[in-house]
Amino acid sequence: MAAIGRPRAFDIDVALDAALEVFWRHGFEGTSIADLIDAMGINRPALYHAFKDKKALFYRAVERYLSVDAQHTFSALAESTARDVTTQYLVRSVEQLTDPDRPMGCFVLRGAFACGPENEDVARRMLDVRDGALDALAKRYVELGHDLREGEDPRSLARYVLTVRHGLAVLACGGAERAELLETAGRSLAGLEATGVFIT
Repeated sequence: MAAIGRPRAFDIDVALDAALEVFWRHGFEGTSIADLIDAMGINRPALYHAFKDKKALFYRAVERYLSVDAQHTFSALAESTARDVTTQYLVRSVEQLTDPDRPMGCFVLRGAFACGPENEDVARRMLDVRDGALDALAKRYVELGHDLREGEDPRSLARYVLTVRHGLAVLACGGAERAELLETAGRSLAGLEATGVFIT
């Protein structure tokens, strides 16, 4: 009788969360298969059977991050004014960057900001994620253009806000506390207010 394939003896989402945390802490190139199987609690054949290889697992971890962790920040785009979108985007970013249940900082920056030539596709994937965040924020500012001063460039504003967020992420990686990051975010918001970017 032909052998019947046995069901996986582990929860895919739990395994992905464990892999995500390892990649988050050590980056793609700094993470070994041994690190992953130890954290995920599975053996090497099970990892390759479920995820194919390390790179495919990393890409799955990226999707897991975007669908779970990053949604806390992305939900700010649902706010009804450009001022509130910006405020909540930075505040929720700080909350995400300092989540005690996750490594400090931003997975998108720490996971694969730069890679060797053989993994340029991994670095490109993370650049695409960053560009996607910029596109989403810029699109929302376009929709809320009536809230912005005349002549304001929505994409330029989005780029500025993302630059602040990435700076906050670097500070979080260095151990800055949530209160410090919120104070820094507040200064950035005060600067936007002072220059009259928001009109409503």
